[in-house]
Amino acid sequence: MKKIAKLNTRLPDLSLALEEFLLAREADGLAQCTLNDYRRHVGRFLETCQGTTYEALRKAVIRYFSQPSSPGYRNVRLRYIKAFFNWCVKEGYLPNNPAQDIRKAKEDLNKIRHVPLEAVKKLLQQPDKRSYAGLRDYCLLLTQIDTGARPGELFQVRVSDLNLEARELYIRQEAAKTRVGRTLVLSPITTQALTKFLKVRPAWWGEDVPLFATENARPLNRHIWAARLRKYCKKAGVKVTPYGLRHSFAIEFLKEANDPFALQRILGHQDLSMTKRYIRYLHDDIKKAHEKASPVNKLAQMGKRASRRIK
Repeated sequence: MKKIAKLNTRLPDLSLALEEFLLAREADGLAQCTLNDYRRHVGRFLETCQGTTYEALRKAVIRYFSQPSSPGYRNVRLRYIKAFFNWCVKEGYLPNNPAQDIRKAKEDLNKIRHVPLEAVKKLLQQPDKRSYAGLRDYCLLLTQIDTGARPGELFQVRVSDLNLEARELYIRQEAAKTRVGRTLVLSPITTQALTKFLKVRPAWWGEDVPLFATENARPLNRHIWAARLRKYCKKAGVKVTPYGLRHSFAIEFLKEANDPFALQRILGHQDLSMTKRYIRYLHDDIKKAHEKASPVNKLAQMGKRASRRIK
C-alpha cells in the first residue's frame, strides 16, 4: 500500500490497513475476542466512510460520533477506532489521527450493575444440578461471583488451571484480556461444587476441552451464556447480566476488604483507573445510605411535622 503524508493526498484503502493492523495486533499477542472487537467496531465505522481524502475521513469521524449512543458504548467504539488510527499514523498511512479531538463521553456510574446478594441467591437456585449443563452453570455462576473473573476468561479455563487442593484457579496469560496471567482464590463452597462437577464431566475429554464446555465439548461463548442467564433470571424474577456478577464481586470485596490495590490485581485491571469506578460507586452508595439514616436529617424532619393541636 502507498503511504501518505499530506492532508489532501488520496487515502489508501483503510480496509486493507485494518487487515494489516489486525495481523500486527495478533503478533503482539492480543486475545482473539479483542481482535474480533477491533474488526467489528473499526469495520462498522469504515463502512460509513465516503470520500478519499483525509479531510473527508475527519468529517466522517465527526458524523459517526455525533450519532446518538449510550456513553459507555460510544467510549468503547472511540477507544478501538482511536487505537487503529494511531497505528495508521505510526505506519505512515495517515498524516494525523482524525479522531484525536473526539472526547470521551461522561459515563454514568449506573453502568456498574451491582446485583444484590438476595438476587444472586435466587439465581443460584435455578440451575438443575442433576444435569451436566445445570451443574456446569451453577459452578460457573459460583466461580464468577467468587472470583470476579471476566466471563470470557472463564470460558477458556482448563481443568489443569484448577488446583482444588490449594483452592486456586489460574487465568492463563493467553486467556486473560490484558494478557497478564493471575491466580484467583476459590472459597470452600465453590471448591466443593467444582469437585462434584469434575466427577460428572466426561473423563475422555482432552486437555483442549475447556472446563465449562457444552455437552458437545465445545467452548461456551458470551451469546450462549447470556441466553442461559436470561432464562435463569426469568425463572428467579431477577435481573442479572454476566458482567453484573463481576461488578457485584468488586463492590462486596471493597465493602469487606477496603483494599483497591488487591481488587485491581484480582480483577486483572492494568491500572487503578478502572478499579476507581467501583470506589466512586461505593462512595455514592454510602452517601445515599447516610442521607437516609442520619439522625440529624431525622431531627430536621421532626421539626416539620404538623401540629397535633387544633387552634
